[in-house]
Amino acid sequence: MKNRVRFPKARKQKVVPVVAYPRFRFGRWEHVVSHYRSLPN
Repeated sequence: MKNRVRFPKARKQKVVPVVAYPRFRFGRWEHVVSHYRSLPN
């Protein structure tokens, strides 16, 4: 069996900016930093 070159799976580009915001999760407040996310499906 030949050694196959494995290519990483194509990831969706993170193109949508998300601003920082506070959120209440698991019974406590946390601060979400600004980041990018992929487009919705």
